[in-house]
Amino acid sequence: MPHSTSSRIHRHTLNARICHWVMALSFFYLLYSGVMIFLHFPELYWGKVGFQGYPAIFKLEDWGISWEQAERLGDRRWGRNYHYLFAWVFLINGMVYLLWNGWRRSFYQKMFPKLSELSLKNMRTELITRLRFWNKKDLNYTGYNLIQKLIYLLILFVLFPFMILSGAAQMPAFTAISPELIDLFGGRQTARTLHVVCSVLLVIFVVIHLAQVLMIGAVSQIRAMITGGYFVTQDGDKSQQ
Repeated sequence: MPHSTSSRIHRHTLNARICHWVMALSFFYLLYSGVMIFLHFPELYWGKVGFQGYPAIFKLEDWGISWEQAERLGDRRWGRNYHYLFAWVFLINGMVYLLWNGWRRSFYQKMFPKLSELSLKNMRTELITRLRFWNKKDLNYTGYNLIQKLIYLLILFVLFPFMILSGAAQMPAFTAISPELIDLFGGRQTARTLHVVCSVLLVIFVVIHLAQVLMIGAVSQIRAMITGGYFVTQDGDKSQQ
């Protein structure tokens, strides 16, 4: 009878797992509360001025939901309180993750691509491969591929900071201390619009991320994010310990 062997693949460190679940929880509440806030004022503007009746670049009314209907669905007071709370949870969690891992050489080796990986030929090959969503060889790989590295770096060091700054630019408490923050974005309404755009981009990323998890194996991937890894047999099938 053919004999199959298995080996345990360690994918996620303890600190990465803790920060991942805290981030997932805070992102859910940020998204939900953000939707509640938006529904209370369902239009987007560009510049310093924005109010009902003023020319808008996006209106929920154009999608069949009137201002009155949106207001009934939204809850600005509840939304703002929870949005503010979980924004701090999200920010502190991100700082803890970077401080926890920033001194490790393995963190930079895992997250930052090598110069040899950034050739146009290699990037094109990686992109074509990753558009297939997953590769069986990935089950035996403990790091990130090039596309993952670039996307995670973009999210960690561009989208997240931009979200935080554009969110702070909408808060009178912050702009009273640093009024130039509003000027940086060209107005509070512009900051709000860009904040929503970044939110949509993050939602798209999460949807793709979850789709990949489902395609590879949701149960084993979720358990790996809880326990740290899984077992891979010689033929590429994985089982969770």
